[in-house]
Order: sequence, then C-alpha cells, then structure tokens
Amino acid sequence: MSDKAVTITIVSVLICVAVLIASCNSTRQNMKTLKSNTVGISRTVTLLDANGKPIKSWEIDSTYNTSGTGIYFLDKNDKFTAINGTFIIEEK
Repeated sequence: MSDKAVTITIVSVLICVAVLIASCNSTRQNMKTLKSNTVGISRTVTLLDANGKPIKSWEIDSTYNTSGTGIYFLDKNDKFTAINGTFIIEEK
C-alpha cells in the first residue's frame, strides 16, 4: 500500500471516529456543560405556585446551583436569588 493510501485511510478513520464521538449524547452534554460554565447559556427560571401558575420569572446567563428543592443563581443584574419550591428552568 502506498504512503498516500495509508494517509487517506488514517484520515478517514479519524474523521469517522470524530463524527461518532460528536454524535454521542454524553459528548454533547459535556460540551453544553462546558459552554454553560465558561460562556454562560441564556435561561429563564420560573417559580410556580401550588397550582402550576407562574409567580415570577428571572432571566439568567450565569450558571445555577441546586440545593435540595431549591435553586440559587445570579440574575442579569448580578443580584443573588435563592428560591425554594417548584420551578422550571428553560434554555432560550
């Protein structure tokens, strides 16, 4: 086999492996987590009452932390907010 054929084979195998790795859910989740921790992801946090109706919503770009049934984060005005109860976190 010539050097050119070996090189093409190796490059093809590497591309196939890269595509397979990139298509894995765990890889995509790890990339999303890395983006969230470094750049931030725009999200909406909505606190719900006992009937499932929204009480208040916050726009955040920072990461959030959970603690038991609560969550705490910095909103877009860099104000610390901690809520406890039923909430929904939606990525924009």
